[in-house]
Amino acid sequence: MKKLMLMALFGIFALGAAAQTWGELYGVVLDAQGQPLPGATVIAQAGDNQTPVATDLDGQFRIKPLNPGTYTLKVSFIGMNNHELTGVLVKPDQSLRLDDIRLTDDAVMIDKAIIVEYENKLINPEETSKITTLAADLKNSPAKRDIKGIIATMTADVKIDPVTQELHFRGARGNSVQYIVDGMKVQGNFGGIPASGIGSVSVYTGGVPAKYGDFTGGVIVIESKNYFDLYNEWYYSQQ
Repeated sequence: MKKLMLMALFGIFALGAAAQTWGELYGVVLDAQGQPLPGATVIAQAGDNQTPVATDLDGQFRIKPLNPGTYTLKVSFIGMNNHELTGVLVKPDQSLRLDDIRLTDDAVMIDKAIIVEYENKLINPEETSKITTLAADLKNSPAKRDIKGIIATMTADVKIDPVTQELHFRGARGNSVQYIVDGMKVQGNFGGIPASGIGSVSVYTGGVPAKYGDFTGGVIVIESKNYFDLYNEWYYSQQ
């Protein structure tokens, strides 16, 4: 019965996957002396879903497209200790540059993986006008049932008008805000979607990407949960 319910949920959200705004990870793999390691295997894993790539001649790698969410990055090379970077947060519409990954050949650790927890940043230093909140963070938000309340708590640049209940970016009118839901523009004052169905919320307060158009206020990008989000939640609940 549980499997049938899970399959039904997958069916409901699978159609939204095509409109998903993807993210990507990139970086470089080096040896202990700082020399690039071409041909190293790099795997981005979420649940039992894995996306593998190999580093190029300069030790560089790029993994895309990746569904927004939390990943473990597994790096291996023949004769070197395996390296795992856990808790890597992939945000919608973001290219995340990871710190250089250095592999060692410590004989004591040769049969074990060196595990490092990634320190996620709320704001990308290369994109300070964008803030993203994922489903895992929404669970602990006091405003989790109110999408506008969630957005207002993400940045001081956004306020809720006490009369009209519209969102205002840095004092701009409510009609200067553009809402994007699963890649589609939503006209008028956004009424919200169930918090349980939200995969991520991104707020642009400036420097809006050209694909979203030119707005004097800001842009709010909402991605609903899709097949991968639901599967990963189910997978981790079984551990």
